[in-house]
Amino acid sequence: MEVLIRIAAAALLGALISLLLKRRNPELSVPLGALICAFALSASAGLIRPVLELLRETVALSGLGTAYFLPVLKCVGIGLLCRAGADLCRDAGQSALAGAVETGGAAAALFVALPLLQSLLDLLRGLL
Repeated sequence: MEVLIRIAAAALLGALISLLLKRRNPELSVPLGALICAFALSASAGLIRPVLELLRETVALSGLGTAYFLPVLKCVGIGLLCRAGADLCRDAGQSALAGAVETGGAAAALFVALPLLQSLLDLLRGLL
């Protein structure tokens, strides 16, 4: 809970500073936003450790291996990074670049999920 409070406080402080910077130096508000995003991502990394431990335990108990769980985890990471990147582009007034980041993220997620999709296709071939 403390991590969320720190992230929210940093975001609020960053937003206030960004508003002040936009009057005199608007070009500095985007790097400030990127810095706050990096802080939020690094601060929330500690929250992901218990999730990873649970995922490792689930993989060990299921006997399926990481081939089924790793693509899902990678897709979640890609989604989070693309959202942050697209939001930064929108803040900079570059909505076309934001769309490109989101499209690239979707393509990357599909690419990462290919082994999972191939396993599904192999399973379907075995049933037929």
